Amino acid sequence: MSSSVIQLCRVGLTSTALLAVQCAGGGPGDTSNFIPGTGGGGGTQETGDAGGASSGGGSSGVGSSGSGNSSGNLGSGTGGSSTGGSSGGASGSGGSSGGSSSSAGSSDDDGGAASAGSSASCFPFSNTDFTVDGPLTATSADNTSVSCTIFQPTVLGTNGCLNPVIIWGNGTFNTPSNYTALFNHFATHGFIVAAADTSNAGSGMEMLACLSYILSQNTTSGSPFEGHVDTNHIASSGYSQGGAGCLAAGEDPRFTTVLAVSPYMVIALGSYDPSTYAAAQIHPLFMISGSDDTVATPSTNQQPIFDTAPVPIFWATHAGSTHFEVLSNGGAYNGPMTAWFRWKLMGDPNAKQWFEAPCDLCSASGWTVMTNSMWM
Repeated sequence: MSSSVIQLCRVGLTSTALLAVQCAGGGPGDTSNFIPGTGGGGGTQETGDAGGASSGGGSSGVGSSGSGNSSGNLGSGTGGSSTGGSSGGASGSGGSSGGSSSSAGSSDDDGGAASAGSSASCFPFSNTDFTVDGPLTATSADNTSVSCTIFQPTVLGTNGCLNPVIIWGNGTFNTPSNYTALFNHFATHGFIVAAADTSNAGSGMEMLACLSYILSQNTTSGSPFEGHVDTNHIASSGYSQGGAGCLAAGEDPRFTTVLAVSPYMVIALGSYDPSTYAAAQIHPLFMISGSDDTVATPSTNQQPIFDTAPVPIFWATHAGSTHFEVLSNGGAYNGPMTAWFRWKLMGDPNAKQWFEAPCDLCSASGWTVMTNSMWM
């Protein structure tokens, strides 16, 4: 259809104190919530791409999570903490009926998992508020042979299910520790997250190294990942300079989809040329922007991608968000990001309806969305 503008919702937030380990490099990071108005301690600073700081009221995440519904009031409750569930693995029926760990399932026309392997039934989640943690618990993996940090469910491959993968590129001056709560949240939904241990991810090369490592471990005897990786459903994602990097890495056909958060495209921050990235895209693309982002201003950084990338694009801009919205637990971007991954990597129908008919997000407020002519 032609380019259109619709309204999306401001989703609620949740975070959980789960574990992660750095494979190499990177120091401890602050995992406080950047959620104004939810209480907690004093302002917390975190360094962003331009060397500036973003502050917000620290929140301990008390209270209950808001439940979503199909009328557009998704995540309207106060963000609260979630234990991520007590189950060590997916309990859905998809594990037994969806195929063995050697059958990854094919993709449908939208890039989502159609059946078997990593289908949504393997990682059941009946809530339509994707800021709520999934049914699994997250833990760490000590994989020191590659410079990336791994976040994952405690138990991989339960009932023959395969775990989809998210490869991440950090923003400038950031390490994976700056997104700990967000990555743990993804892990509770069944995803393996491999974040490159670099603050200069603009070339995408370090992200591809993490991808190659995870894929190699899937066939390495004795590896905790052996036979558990869904090699057909992998996302390239990242923020700011890493948002540019995820576009560069996303040119690789081993990926299924690309999710770029506030990608910084105006100036090459390393030995790469981001002006070539948009035209080289080959996978469905979700872009997220903040209307108050003065670092990677949407009109000069994301608009050219939307105008030229030859793939289906869903571009969401959140009113009032700055360049630093995604830090820590994902902020307002948490729910839409999780929904996109569950749709494109697991084929979750509840997640799909966030973006397509009946498009639960379309009738809500707080976001402006544009889709290009290739979108449906």
